[in-house]
Amino acid sequence: MTTSHPALQRSRTSLYLARRPSACPRARRWAAAALQRWEATGQERDDVLLVMSELVTNALIHATGPIRAHLARDTAGRIHVQVDDGGPTHHHGADDGDGDGQDDEHGRGLGIVDHLAHHHGHGRAPFPYRCRAWAVLTTTHPATRPAAGPRTTAVPAARTLEPTA
Repeated sequence: MTTSHPALQRSRTSLYLARRPSACPRARRWAAAALQRWEATGQERDDVLLVMSELVTNALIHATGPIRAHLARDTAGRIHVQVDDGGPTHHHGADDGDGDGQDDEHGRGLGIVDHLAHHHGHGRAPFPYRCRAWAVLTTTHPATRPAAGPRTTAVPAARTLEPTA
């Protein structure tokens, strides 16, 4: 007897975050609850939560203004992570004096996102925000797993949540 999985429904949720140290843990708890509802696997959950943490942390450190996190699952099962903020601070890219602009605690976040996400980027966000960082992660949800052969990861631009302009 084979069990069929119903087609995935598109789901989306957003969270406004105060600009304070509790923003990142709050975003992780909120995202974990959504991923549980969406029946994400343990690895998918870990990857999405790490990407969410990195994007929220970057907004806290490098941007101004309000922060809003978005999490969405499309009908193909891909997970979209977005973080909107008020744009870069005036000291964005400031060097700490050693010449490389990085230290032992900072500078690896986007490398982690690049490793985990199928693709990612940044662009303009709708008012009252100015900037949006986004990442798309492929999933292994039972309804999206191929029956045989290699897993494909192509994501058509029209099917993603990042800005097209």
